[in-house]
Amino acid sequence: MAGLSAAYYLQKSPDLRVTLLEASGRFGGKVATERVGDLLIEQGPDSVFSVKPAAIELAIELGMENDLIEPLQFDFSILVNGKLHHVPRALASLMPSAATALEKAEFFGASTKRRILKEKEAPKGDGQDESIASFFRRRFGRKFSNLLAEPLLAGIHAGDPEKLSMKALYPTYLGLEQKKGSLTGLADHAPSPNAPNIHRRAGFVSLRSGMESLVDELCQHLNGAKMVGVESNRIERTPQGLRVHSEGVAPMDADAVVLAVPSYAASCLLREVAPASSAMLGEIRHTSTAVATLAYPISAFPKEPHGNGFLVPYTEECSMTGCTWSSNKWEGRAPSGTLLLRCFMGRDGGLNVDDFTDRQLIDKAAASIKDILKPRQEPSYSALKRWTKAMPQKVVGHAELLEEIEAGLADLPIYLIGASYRSGGIPDCIRDGRDAAEKILGLE
Repeated sequence: MAGLSAAYYLQKSPDLRVTLLEASGRFGGKVATERVGDLLIEQGPDSVFSVKPAAIELAIELGMENDLIEPLQFDFSILVNGKLHHVPRALASLMPSAATALEKAEFFGASTKRRILKEKEAPKGDGQDESIASFFRRRFGRKFSNLLAEPLLAGIHAGDPEKLSMKALYPTYLGLEQKKGSLTGLADHAPSPNAPNIHRRAGFVSLRSGMESLVDELCQHLNGAKMVGVESNRIERTPQGLRVHSEGVAPMDADAVVLAVPSYAASCLLREVAPASSAMLGEIRHTSTAVATLAYPISAFPKEPHGNGFLVPYTEECSMTGCTWSSNKWEGRAPSGTLLLRCFMGRDGGLNVDDFTDRQLIDKAAASIKDILKPRQEPSYSALKRWTKAMPQKVVGHAELLEEIEAGLADLPIYLIGASYRSGGIPDCIRDGRDAAEKILGLE
């Protein structure tokens, strides 16, 4: 999405010739939607965060405003001691402001609730980078961090909460602590004043035909050359600028190069022109993940599942990091009477999906669902999508490492964008691509 977005915004200049090289056989990266009979299956992200406006702005610009949809249900649960517990919406922001919300959080004991309510008394940190676990443990106590903050914030990155960086991933919380001295009672990220009014309430929005419809529409609006299945392997410096070498095609000269690739791929490409930055890019680790999709008749469950899914704390013995009930969450994902689930597997320091076959992972996911939801039959449909080395692990110190990497590229018209660097979702990737385009256009 970052590379597609950069190409889209660059092509708006009539003076530029834009060429988009895609190493895989399709555009869109991890944004992928599949239609299987009456099931609409998201193999990657199923929505965008509406508080970050770049994705919705782009969808509207592409004429997709009427395709935006809000969730059917907003509630989610947390798995504690093998049982699902509803999470009050007031706690989902991770900045609890009322004792009434805590009273409804039955997975917290009385001492934990007292500790959470004393958050304003916690000493302010020094503003330096620290791990997700360290930050929320310090402000709200161990139980709040273990059972809520860590699965919410580290789970989406398939990472270890004791290692993942607050400064790189959630700088807003660090800034609020420094500015206000407390998180309690504060609103979550304030919407941009330029954000479109549509769907602000929902928090997350999706597209009626799946997230890949945004990729398809974006590709239709690209006027430059698009090459699929062309993997670049080397960049060299020439007297005129840069030259990109790729498998199976002639070298291409360029005034600027945007690398919307994982850090390990960028490391290989930059060995010749920026060896120091290349070596540092190799320090960013990536974790493999998988999504097991399961479908059941709703009648198979003793009690019809409510809400849009659940998260799994890292202290739980479970093969999944979370599960979305897609047919509960979004319209048009499954026919009436069918529950469609997406089970997320794999994380740094936990289950390594590379050690298991597709069948083994599907069986693990189905076994977990059987333990938690007690279906009376096996799934009527099952499939697995692997994302190998897909999740960059932005550990403490990532922001500083990235500054050093980019300092090594300062005299080169090369721009690093995408999930390995500063982006953390589709809106960030789109914004990243747009920002890179604006920088390049500013050089003209």
